[in-house]
Amino acid sequence: MANTTDVSGKIIQALAEYLKRDATSITPTHHLREDLGLDSMAVIEMLYRIEEVFNLQIPDQDLVGLTTVGHVIAYVEGRVAPAPSKTAAKTVAKPAAKTVTKKPAATRSPKSKKA
Repeated sequence: MANTTDVSGKIIQALAEYLKRDATSITPTHHLREDLGLDSMAVIEMLYRIEEVFNLQIPDQDLVGLTTVGHVIAYVEGRVAPAPSKTAAKTVAKPAAKTVTKKPAATRSPKSKKA
């Protein structure tokens, strides 16, 4: 599992290298287009670089919501960290031990007794 600061640091570092800027000048509140000056093509190139760094694929429909550095960080953190509900589901889904119930022994009816 990737640490939050690892994800944030790697994304900001990738942006800094791409923009040829100091990483400390980039914050999660920066807007990719308005604040950092990335055009549509540059945003796609950056997200491709992030896909490579984190070994994930960002579907086209998710690109619309990735407008700030913070959005990108939160998105990647959500994709690289395992979901807690899956872990809990695995714990609950463990098969229970089989319970063996014995059938009561057959009893003779009183009519079949021989005198």
